[in-house]
Amino acid sequence: MIYGEIERCVCVANAANTGTGCVLCGTNEVPGTNACVCAPGYARGADGVCAALPAGLGTTCDASTPCTDATYNHCATSTNGSGYCTSAGCAADTDCPSGYACDMTATPSYCKRPPVGAGMSCTSDADCAGTEATYCDTFVQHACLVQGCSVTPNNCFSGTECCDLSSFGIPMPICIPAGACST
Repeated sequence: MIYGEIERCVCVANAANTGTGCVLCGTNEVPGTNACVCAPGYARGADGVCAALPAGLGTTCDASTPCTDATYNHCATSTNGSGYCTSAGCAADTDCPSGYACDMTATPSYCKRPPVGAGMSCTSDADCAGTEATYCDTFVQHACLVQGCSVTPNNCFSGTECCDLSSFGIPMPICIPAGACST
């Protein structure tokens, strides 16, 4: 930890605030909301190591560039409007590659990737620009969070929930770890 603004301790670069202290992230890891998570393009296997995702998964796609992989042939649209290749027809998170979660609210259901940039270390919103997590929490986590979510129904990624913190001066609802919203 190092001193940050307003004489408070913050984690050094490439370290995650676990709530009980900072942990340096390892190879192919980046700071997440409350732990180190796999960097984009990587997923944690059963051995706990972040390894490269299968070829075809997460590849950029759109109407003129379709998904060509036999397994990851569904083009899903991320919150920022860009498309990525994934698999469709899942029934549970276990049907998806590591790090992805089954979005059963969509038709067809598909394996949804975690929001790009979520949990990345930041000191201002500018550090989060160009990602799907555009809000920098400079109060607690010093991490990029997804903003503009829907409280009901919750449309945040698996393991997080949408929380309206407007009474604390945060203009749009943000996705925070599930169970952490106290309002």
